Amino acid sequence: MKILDRFVLVLITILSLAMIVYHLIYTQTVFFTPTQHQNMHLMFALAIVFLSIMPKAKSWGNRLLCGVFLLLSLYATGYIFVEYNALETMRGPIGMLTTQDIVVGTLIVALSLEASRRAFGIVFPLVGLTFIAYCKFGHLLSGPLAAPSIGYTEMINTFVMNLSGGIYGTTMGVSANYIFLFVVFGSFLGATGASGFFNRIGMLAGKRLAGGPAISAVVSSALMGSITGSALANVATTGAFTIPLMKRAGYKPEQAGAIEAAASTGGQIMPPVMGATAFVLAEMANCSYVEVMLAAALPALLYFLSVGFYAQFQAKRLGLNTAGMIQEEITRRDLLLGAPLFVGPLVLIMVLLFLGYSPMFTIFWATVALLGLNVAILWRTGRLGSALSVLVPAARDGAVTGAKIAVTCAVLGPIVATMTKTALGIRIPGLIAMFCGGNLVLALFITAGVCILLGMGVPTIAAYLMTALVGVPTLVTLGVPLFSAHMFVFVFAVFSCITPPIATAAIPAAGLAGASYLRTAFEASKVGCVGFVIPFFCVFAPEIMIGQSSAGLAGELLAMLWATLAMVFMCMCSCGYSVRRLAAPDRIAAFLVCLIMTATMFWRSPWSIGLSLAGMAAFVLREVHNFRASRLKSAVSAY
Repeated sequence: MKILDRFVLVLITILSLAMIVYHLIYTQTVFFTPTQHQNMHLMFALAIVFLSIMPKAKSWGNRLLCGVFLLLSLYATGYIFVEYNALETMRGPIGMLTTQDIVVGTLIVALSLEASRRAFGIVFPLVGLTFIAYCKFGHLLSGPLAAPSIGYTEMINTFVMNLSGGIYGTTMGVSANYIFLFVVFGSFLGATGASGFFNRIGMLAGKRLAGGPAISAVVSSALMGSITGSALANVATTGAFTIPLMKRAGYKPEQAGAIEAAASTGGQIMPPVMGATAFVLAEMANCSYVEVMLAAALPALLYFLSVGFYAQFQAKRLGLNTAGMIQEEITRRDLLLGAPLFVGPLVLIMVLLFLGYSPMFTIFWATVALLGLNVAILWRTGRLGSALSVLVPAARDGAVTGAKIAVTCAVLGPIVATMTKTALGIRIPGLIAMFCGGNLVLALFITAGVCILLGMGVPTIAAYLMTALVGVPTLVTLGVPLFSAHMFVFVFAVFSCITPPIATAAIPAAGLAGASYLRTAFEASKVGCVGFVIPFFCVFAPEIMIGQSSAGLAGELLAMLWATLAMVFMCMCSCGYSVRRLAAPDRIAAFLVCLIMTATMFWRSPWSIGLSLAGMAAFVLREVHNFRASRLKSAVSAY
């Protein structure tokens, strides 16, 4: 069995390298049609996913089944290549499929569902199966959800064989053109030591603060999470260092795990790379990726400030003194010498995107620059012989992760096609708007609830797209700008990762912390509570997003300052500390000030602004007075 496992690993490595090389070449030379490119992407993805799970199978029967799935995947996607011209020009457009066409279409749908199940669990494939069942049997329902009668041949043609939608639709195109190579880039960056570099930056930031180890976790997770775009990968990468350090400092295990989980989740909204979902958002909202990056910059900063303040207040409340705990000597010179390898490619990405180059062009040159810099540094330090041992496993890991995202995008195809074919995507927004009676706030809460519910145990990209298909049209109908509506859904999809009872980011964090999973999950939702407010800012206070309002830069910075102050009061309330321990009435007062300031962001008037300023001033003056009184009392007692 060990010989077979080694053979499978070699095969995965070869396929991964081939997939990466193919995608890099395709960014420079287009030798396939877009649909053929997507089919090649799916062929690689299905093969790699089924191969990657083969060594984990506990029985020979399960391994043999994976092998059968692999061969069927190669047959089905290979058939699309062979019959491409006939399907695209004749059989697909008119729906006159042969028996073999129907078999191949069914296989591609079934294999995508099975690969997604193996990659991410049963929840998302069940959602996909529900939509497929609705497409076929929805005509048996009565009332507003009744669907037109759709034959099986027509359904398979819509899902696969017409080659113009369904599995070969927008989401698969985004995966093939953008997501895969950005995931591989993140894997390469991590393998070349980015996590260690970002950890050192985090340690430098937290060295003189009471919550030093936790601040280190926040900063390093923000930087690393922007590259990986995956909360789970980020927890595993940075949490292995930060969680034990936080526990040694005196944080409770569930607090250490929660701070890491919350910080790692926020990486998906942190520019420049963000998560894979941001590319889909740009496509769905019909805007450039640069616009998404700019819009997310201030909300991401607000979120990480909130997690940082929580960590600092919590350290003060627990009486921790961790300012000198981080003993590793970190000099600015060391950081400057290491910066080009990690910061250079990220700067290149931002510059090329701002200059208007496509993400495909950008990620190609960023990857070339990263690999070139890494090889140059290894050659200069006499370690060139170790390059392959570092880069090849990173390529394999990146390709496997990208392949898992690709099969998820494949399952999204039938879901999107069902929404269009049955007109469900038109009727559900109308029903929601009717149910809400035109009440935007109620519609927002319903959309948020659906997004969090769908995001429990489901990849962020799937939660976002499924909710966006019905939620965004509803919100747009009620007067929300298209981009704000997409950002609302996107941010809630991201933070479903820390929403109990299935807070996926809390699973590895709890394991590393040795804490109860549920306690860690609930604490993570408490640490990241600002993440559940930011989507409402995107709708009612678009000034918080750069370039999405007429307020200008001064108005955007003012909105950011106001939101930050409101967030500080929220952290005081949740931690029970300001400059001293807060009693229950003081915590209630802090919450009320936060509530009034937040409401002012939504509904502005001279009265609400004046009340917010008065409440803030009264609270601060009271805390200063109490702090001085306690210091004086301590001094008298000591004397």
